[in-house]
Amino acid sequence: LFMAGFSFTRGTQMLIARSMGGLNLKEVGNIVDTTIIAMLAVALLFFGLIKGFTHEILGFMLTSEEIVQKCEVFLSYRIYGLIPSFISFVFIAFYSGIGRTPILAASVGVMTFFNIFLNYGLVYGKFGLPQIGIGGSGLATSISETLAVLVLFAGTFHKQRIHDFSLFRFKRFDGKLMLKMGNIAVPLMLQSLAAVGAWLFLFARIETQLGADALAISSIFRQLILFFTIPTWSLGSTANTVISNLVGQRDYSGVKDAIWKLSIISIGFAVLSCAVIYLFPQFCIGVFTSKQDTALIPMAIEILPVIFVVFILMSFSNIIFNGVISLGDIYIALGIQVVTVIIYIVYFQVLFQMPFVNTFWIWTAEWVYWLSILLASLLFFRFKKLDIV
Repeated sequence: LFMAGFSFTRGTQMLIARSMGGLNLKEVGNIVDTTIIAMLAVALLFFGLIKGFTHEILGFMLTSEEIVQKCEVFLSYRIYGLIPSFISFVFIAFYSGIGRTPILAASVGVMTFFNIFLNYGLVYGKFGLPQIGIGGSGLATSISETLAVLVLFAGTFHKQRIHDFSLFRFKRFDGKLMLKMGNIAVPLMLQSLAAVGAWLFLFARIETQLGADALAISSIFRQLILFFTIPTWSLGSTANTVISNLVGQRDYSGVKDAIWKLSIISIGFAVLSCAVIYLFPQFCIGVFTSKQDTALIPMAIEILPVIFVVFILMSFSNIIFNGVISLGDIYIALGIQVVTVIIYIVYFQVLFQMPFVNTFWIWTAEWVYWLSILLASLLFFRFKKLDIV
């Protein structure tokens, strides 16, 4: 659900960047205001769905009642971060779209500090805080996200951004703009839902086919990937901004050059992440491992190479795929995503039938996923005429 909200505002970011490229600053405020209204409505809808049908949704995705109960406890606290998260996505789209990202770094710093501090305090009952256990992790994240969105809101008062971009006027609801945003955002949301849905399906199959230990190791890898690929996703967002701005200027000649430079930077961050994990595997994995799963750390370290390959493949495939999206070929990108997810699911379903299958082999499905994205994106640019968009 959080990925769906973030995907929606990626469309907002691209529209803002195009407005900036066309020097239409006043339109930026209208885009932001309309997106805030949409995000509040969607967040409230998701809040109601989770509040009312948590057990049914988790029961559909998971077979272990123990895991379902733990997830319910986590979500009972995490759900209150839904609205601030969705509003923060709007601010992220705004600052990324106008190319003013230092405030984003400040908000991430605030969120990271309080998330770590409150996670440790609320999960284990440290610093005079109550011990809530797994629910404390959800509450810590919700609080830290609320603080981060306050930082982002405060940043709009800097250098008269509210005035320059006509922010927070809410004079009228622009239905035409909403339709335009929806035409971009809905395919992006479907892309994210397809990718996340495939991942959830994979984890459900790991639980039933390989057991609790394999599921625990896979969960550790998932968190490791989400954390260490933050630069990759950030550069993907940068690609959205840069390329959309170039489209707004009708400067299509710079698109491929921008993708190439961003890909090189992203590969550099991926190699650095691999080096850090390789040099300090016990620490890096331990950070994302619960006390009851510490015995699994040596097993996870043995199969780390499969994750290193994922980091490298993702680093440049993600940038190139975002180039496809940023050029406005949203439905082509959606088609690429759907076909890739089908290939991904077929691949790991076949693997589960093999007698040699284990956690290492299952995670090679990520190789197939990113290679498919890469090849399809390269084919797109091979035949795309960038002077006609």
